[in-house]
Amino acid sequence: MSGVKVVPVPALSDNYMYLIIDLTTKKAGVIDPVDPAAIQQAASKHNATIDCILTTHSHWDHDGGNQKLVSECPSIQTVYGGKGDGVSAVTKEVGESDVFYIGDTKVSVLFTPCHTQGHVCYYVGEEHVFTGDTLFVSGCGNFNTGTPRQMMEAIDKILMLPDETQVWVGHEYTANNCRFATFADPDNKHMEERLNWALSKKAIHGGGTGTIPSTIGKEKMCNPFCRIDDPRMIEFCGFCTDRSERMRLVRKGKDDWGKR
Repeated sequence: MSGVKVVPVPALSDNYMYLIIDLTTKKAGVIDPVDPAAIQQAASKHNATIDCILTTHSHWDHDGGNQKLVSECPSIQTVYGGKGDGVSAVTKEVGESDVFYIGDTKVSVLFTPCHTQGHVCYYVGEEHVFTGDTLFVSGCGNFNTGTPRQMMEAIDKILMLPDETQVWVGHEYTANNCRFATFADPDNKHMEERLNWALSKKAIHGGGTGTIPSTIGKEKMCNPFCRIDDPRMIEFCGFCTDRSERMRLVRKGKDDWGKR
């Protein structure tokens, strides 16, 4: 039996916050608590004590609730954020392979700069990964000031986790991501099936059940940004032989598709 429980909590129009509860101690970490009231309500409902904040990156819709939550929740011991990312209220910056604990639950850090210069993902209990705005269900984040190579390396790193690892993302973008996936790889039946599945689920924010979690195995099968080495995606990229350039071309393809 797993020693950790993950509770997704919707925020804003499409953000996901998460309550991570260590079942042995009932201590909890919270991912990107932009809505402090909602995350505290979830903790109270599950009889959990918030011990720390795990911030994936410094954009306001992810770290904008940190300061208020710290002021309202004296049980918080640490606010984690990526090295050099300038996360609001951070007390402990973390980088690649750093380890800390939520109660008895181990958390390992994956340093995944691109979307922001110090973006991090959190691998929790060797079962769950929280990917912020690096990896989405069937998509990935904007590169912003980062490079295609950085995103390629970040996604490669995430995909090294076991296929059964549950993937918890920063936004509910799945239906639109799947629409692009079917455009980029129209003959892939898995893409079409996933689009129909996503449309049937709808967002938690609108009363649906949502599309989280995914798994590493599913992303390898259905995410164009995880499949840049697949022959069909190589064809989509004009048979380009450079992996980082293919990442750029898939990102450009999605951006151009979104402007149609």
